[in-house]
Amino acid sequence: MTRDYIPVSTQFISSFTEPLPFDVYIERSDGKFTNIYKKNATHDEQQISRYEEKNIKNFYINREDKAEFENFLIHLSDIGTYPKEKILEILKTGLEFNYEHLDLNNSELETNLELASINVKNSIYLLEHDAAMALDVFKALASSTFLLKHSYMVSLFSVVLAKKLGMTSNRTLLSIGLGGFLHDIGQTRIDEAIFSKNTLTPKDWDEIKDHPQFGLKILDHNKCINSEVRTIIIQHHEQFNGRGYPNRLNNNQIFPPAKIVAVADGFCSLTANTSYRKTNKTPKEALEIMKDDLGHYDPEYLDIFTHMILKK
Repeated sequence: MTRDYIPVSTQFISSFTEPLPFDVYIERSDGKFTNIYKKNATHDEQQISRYEEKNIKNFYINREDKAEFENFLIHLSDIGTYPKEKILEILKTGLEFNYEHLDLNNSELETNLELASINVKNSIYLLEHDAAMALDVFKALASSTFLLKHSYMVSLFSVVLAKKLGMTSNRTLLSIGLGGFLHDIGQTRIDEAIFSKNTLTPKDWDEIKDHPQFGLKILDHNKCINSEVRTIIIQHHEQFNGRGYPNRLNNNQIFPPAKIVAVADGFCSLTANTSYRKTNKTPKEALEIMKDDLGHYDPEYLDIFTHMILKK
């Protein structure tokens, strides 16, 4: 029954005073759902406060209203006009919705990728105007999937490194940020059971190594994703020394933004835990490991990234 509804935080709903273009539901103790706000009706702030006092953290939207909800999120693109608390809820909700629907094999994917572009654009805005808040968004994603949290941080670090390398055009930064956010989209085509294993077999690793190609297949014929983003997705595991995958490209053959995302991806992977890779290194330890992995990363990019991280 829950799969028929999309969870949204009570804070997200309460942050809007205007009528919402979708029905809002609450889950009862018996697992059934009751409609509490009708489409285009104004909600009651005091009632929401009473729900929050009862430790109710989520409301729900019927999946029949999914298109209306997604379009509502897309039209919240100008986050600079909102207060901090509302920005946090908008971006958190948009990101979570994105990763739940990224592997759709139909026309809905294009709309969701449009939302992904807006989420990245908003993240770049936060980096420029309130970097601490960009990290607050990550903290707000604590209960979300590892893949979403990882992808969000890779996107942020990629944009910051790109700026340090002198890449300043809005189009380039958006492509790099979106490439970082979508770099592992192909993993949604891999059996989830693999990622819950404590130890991976060689066959498991071979399947995981197919995720760049899976990512391109998901984006096939999608006009809203440019060639730069596609190149980042297929090349983010290529290595400076030519030993990467899937095409064993070397230094000059690798798209520079893909090198940027590779550095950010490596760093974020080493500083986090997964079931099969319990690293959880400190930033300094992660950078030392990356530096010792000779030939993996572009040495110039890694040096600048190291200085950037240790300076902070």
